[in-house]
Amino acid sequence: MISSKRASALLMAPAALLVLSGCALIEPADTSEPPTAMELCAMGHTWSLDTADLSEKLLAELPSEDVPAKAVEPSGGQTLTWGSDGAVTIDSDLVFTITAEPKKDQVMTITQSYTGTVKGKALINVDVAIPRDWDVSDYTVETSATIADEPVEELAYTIPRSDFDDVVGLIITCEADVMTVNPRGTDLVQVWAKTS
Repeated sequence: MISSKRASALLMAPAALLVLSGCALIEPADTSEPPTAMELCAMGHTWSLDTADLSEKLLAELPSEDVPAKAVEPSGGQTLTWGSDGAVTIDSDLVFTITAEPKKDQVMTITQSYTGTVKGKALINVDVAIPRDWDVSDYTVETSATIADEPVEELAYTIPRSDFDDVVGLIITCEADVMTVNPRGTDLVQVWAKTS
């Protein structure tokens, strides 16, 4: 004959197993995959924009916008910090100074400035970064122009922007200390150098 203590213990054992097995079912399965070579190269680092390279590309693109540009000079810079979790912060203090000649013997100076901080997220799928949730509340892009030091009230030209947002995917390459970023649908390829 089984004592009441042993009987209750035998009855509790299957119940305890059922509860424990239920916990195992609730626990999410580990479906994480190891980071790809592209993710290891691009994410978890800080990058600095090659502004000289971008100035040359901007100068080559301006004629397609009918801007009679003769030179583009950069000052300041842009830093992109890309966390291993996909968090992105872009700090900008960048100015492009464009010298143009709308008429003979007339010199126009156009400045396009990028200032402030952008925050968001970008996850990589093969060779495309998908940006999401861009916060541009602390970020401004301004374009102004002067002729003979007099402000131009209404600029007749459209100056292409050289930043990116979360509207389109970003085609990227990454090898060692160099990353390129090309917003889909544009010809503008940015070159970034790894700083840390």
